[in-house]
Amino acid sequence: MLRKEEPATQLARRYGISEQTLYRWRDEFISGGQARLSGKGGTEPGAGKELEKLQREIESREQVIGELTFANRILKKLMGPSL
Repeated sequence: MLRKEEPATQLARRYGISEQTLYRWRDEFISGGQARLSGKGGTEPGAGKELEKLQREIESREQVIGELTFANRILKKLMGPSL
């Protein structure tokens, strides 16, 4: 449809949707692309919050790993050269 290779009526009939739906999807596709290119459009709604949550989880796990590494070094020093 964007390349105007086939009429909208023919495409709508082929895919079993109304022309109105086809045109609406086209408009949403174009406006979404324009928004994304201008830096205003993001990913899916809520993706930013999900990303922040995952980053906090990573930071928390990195802290735990650091603490365990530190404790492991202390235990190795206390055990002496036998290990």
